[in-house]
Amino acid sequence: MSKAIWGLEKLDLFNNLNPMELREVVKIINKVSYQKGDIISDQDNRSRDVYVLTEGNVDIVSLKGIPLYRISKGEIFGEFAMLSTVKRTAIAVAREESLVIVLNMNHMESLGEEQPEILKKINQNLVHSLGVKLARANKLIEILKTELAKALKK
Repeated sequence: MSKAIWGLEKLDLFNNLNPMELREVVKIINKVSYQKGDIISDQDNRSRDVYVLTEGNVDIVSLKGIPLYRISKGEIFGEFAMLSTVKRTAIAVAREESLVIVLNMNHMESLGEEQPEILKKINQNLVHSLGVKLARANKLIEILKTELAKALKK
C-alpha cells in the first residue's frame, strides 16, 4: 500500500475500500494538526466535515462544558455532517497535540456521483459508527437510571 494513502486502510471510516478507492479518497481529504486546547469543531460550525483522529487525544464536551466522551485514535467524530448542515450538539477539543483527517461530505458526495460505490461504503461506515455510539449512550443511560433509582431509594 502506498504511503500516499496515509494508512487510511486501517481506519474504520475507510473500511472495505480497495486501494484504488482509497487513492480517490485521498484526493478529497485533509490532514489537520491541532494544538492542545484548540477547538476542532463547535456549535457554530455548520460545515459538513467528518473527522478521524489519527494521533493525539480529543475530548467531546457538551455546550455547557461537561466532558462527554474521549475520542480514541482511529475513531470517527462529527458524523452528523453526513446528514446536512445541522448545528453541532457538542464541542470537540484537542486534549494534546493531535492530528485529524477531515473529510468534507460535500466533496464526498461529488466523488460519489462519479464513483457511487465509494460513497456507499463511506456512508455505511458512518452509520455503523453512529450505531455504536448510540448503543454506548443507551447503556450509559441505563446505568445512570439504575444509579439514580438506587440513590432516590436511600
